[in-house]
Amino acid sequence: MYSKIIFFIWLLAITFISLVDYSSVSCLNLSKGFGTGFWLHLIGYFIAGALYVLAFGNKRQKVVLITFFALFLLGVLFEIVQIYVPHRTFNPKDIAANGLGLAGFYVCHMIYYQIEGLGRKI
Repeated sequence: MYSKIIFFIWLLAITFISLVDYSSVSCLNLSKGFGTGFWLHLIGYFIAGALYVLAFGNKRQKVVLITFFALFLLGVLFEIVQIYVPHRTFNPKDIAANGLGLAGFYVCHMIYYQIEGLGRKI
């Protein structure tokens, strides 16, 4: 139950961070330490994938893949909307980072279950 709440709070946080102009808040200037934000996007969507699997399980891989694709499309939508948000810009590298974060978690997730499956056979 709590894992579902945390997943949706994380999605709300990603939405807020993606769509709000926080350039006037000097203490939140994260891009200086993290480049263009590529790593923040990658980590944020990696965590979103992990929280989704924790909240809803992984019984049907097709559902997980469809959900990850929907999360990716949500990130694309956020980047497009940023064109219209003052002091925010569209950046295709951020879209790539979102996809890499989700794909990276999915690969780690699959490797974990392959290794776990081997352990059961021994």
